[in-house]
Parts: sequence; C-alpha cells; structure tokens
Amino acid sequence: MSDIAESARWYSTVLGLVPYAEAPDIGYVALKHREARLVVVLTQGPSPSCRLPGSAGEVLDHLAFAASDGDSLTDWAEHLSEQGIDHAGVVLENGHPSLQLRDPDGVAIELVAP
Repeated sequence: MSDIAESARWYSTVLGLVPYAEAPDIGYVALKHREARLVVVLTQGPSPSCRLPGSAGEVLDHLAFAASDGDSLTDWAEHLSEQGIDHAGVVLENGHPSLQLRDPDGVAIELVAP
C-alpha cells in the first residue's frame, strides 16, 4: 500500500466505509460498512503487491463486492463519476452486471449484481 491515508480516504469515498480501528504509527486502518457485516483492513507493507500465502508469486486478482441489483450499480456508477473515480460504466461480465475500477494502489475492485 503506497499511502495508507490516501487508500482509506478512497475506500471511504468510493464504498462509503467508515473508520473502525486504526494505528497510524504502524500503518494500519480498519474500515467498516455501516449496514453490511464487512470490514476492510488496510495495512502498510513492504511491497505494494498482494502476495497470497504459500504461493509462488501469485498476486491478488481483485476484490468483488455484491450489489443488490443492476439498477443499484447504475447509482454506484453515478456516485463514482461524481467523486471523480475513473470507471468504464456498468458492463456484463459472465452474465452479471458489473462495475469495475481500481483503488489507488491499482487493486481491481468489482461491484457486481448477483
């Protein structure tokens, strides 16, 4: 993670997460969603890539979050555009409406309707 504070602001602005716990002196912040049972933990690490335990160099491909339906993804797309977040709009991926973007460190984030 290149800048923990910038990433925390991004996740708060983009996904509506709020502070849950933090230890800025060690580069740790946890953010939670107000209504869902979801906590995202961001930690400052020695490498910007997300290595998987026991892997031979594989990295995290992306994080996906479920949205209630395709119409809500349209609302998310409008929200992202208003916040100046780059995205390609709602597209179909594997038959499901999907909205794809990247966080400040380049991690792919997908909002997808079941």
